[in-house]
Amino acid sequence: MSRFKKILFSFICILVGSVFIVSAISKLPSLEQFGWTIVETSFLNWTAAEWIARILIGIEFFLGVLFISHIKIKKIAVPLSLFLLSVFSIYLFLVVKMYGLHGNCGCFGEWIPMTPVQSIVKNILLILLILLIAYHSTELQFNYIKAVTLMSCLISLLIPFLWLPPESIYIYEKEKPLHQPIPLSLLYHSSINKAPAIELRKGKHIISFMSLTCRFCRKAAKRLRIMKEKHPSLPFYMVLNGDSTRLKEFLNDTRSSIIERSIFNGAEQFSQMNGSYALPTIKWIEDTTVVKESNYINLDEKDVLDWIKADTQK
Repeated sequence: MSRFKKILFSFICILVGSVFIVSAISKLPSLEQFGWTIVETSFLNWTAAEWIARILIGIEFFLGVLFISHIKIKKIAVPLSLFLLSVFSIYLFLVVKMYGLHGNCGCFGEWIPMTPVQSIVKNILLILLILLIAYHSTELQFNYIKAVTLMSCLISLLIPFLWLPPESIYIYEKEKPLHQPIPLSLLYHSSINKAPAIELRKGKHIISFMSLTCRFCRKAAKRLRIMKEKHPSLPFYMVLNGDSTRLKEFLNDTRSSIIERSIFNGAEQFSQMNGSYALPTIKWIEDTTVVKESNYINLDEKDVLDWIKADTQK
């Protein structure tokens, strides 16, 4: 092989490796939601999805290191990268089927917004470059290459877990049963707010109190929306505080329009129902009594379903 071709294919290796590294790094800030996206586009549960999300990002790191350093390209980097790109492409087709051609697919996190179609095209180009690498690139050879490869793999896989450990490794104290009255009548007797279209003072409901400008509230809304999509009968309701002009942006970002909601302004009355100024809160309510509270992280859909079905099994 001529010197020019060696330099050219070495450059292609570094280019492909850099794309994998950037893709991995860009997903870290939105790692939590990357796992949630896996839940909505697959059969995996919340725990499995958060581990798979971190493993996939770790593999991207590892592939980037292999391509850039020209280590084990043909035996590991090429087949593993083709497999990973195939998995991502299948995932993207599922995203297109569920949400259409628009929106950020999350392949580069929030750094470089890309539609699913743009990302599929990107994957095809990467596959073509990787096939060129498979037939033309040379590999670096040195002593202890297996040890270096193994160490690179372990470090790469650890990075996303160290960045944000999975929630499933933590042991949360079980929420204590409550028996606290909640003045839901404030929702129906306000001179400045429109009353809810449904009756929340009878039966079981899970009501979340949120602010339209709170980023943690948006995370809560996304998690509730995913659960609602999987189980449409869940009696979720959102009480949203803030300027109504921000509602469209909130709903577009969280895609939570499937959850019934109302906007309620008036800080004193809102905090009376919420029980504090901390947001978001998720309250399990039976009639006008709060029986339990959760946060968006430890809200378990199985527990919710069991609670809803409890009366029908009596």
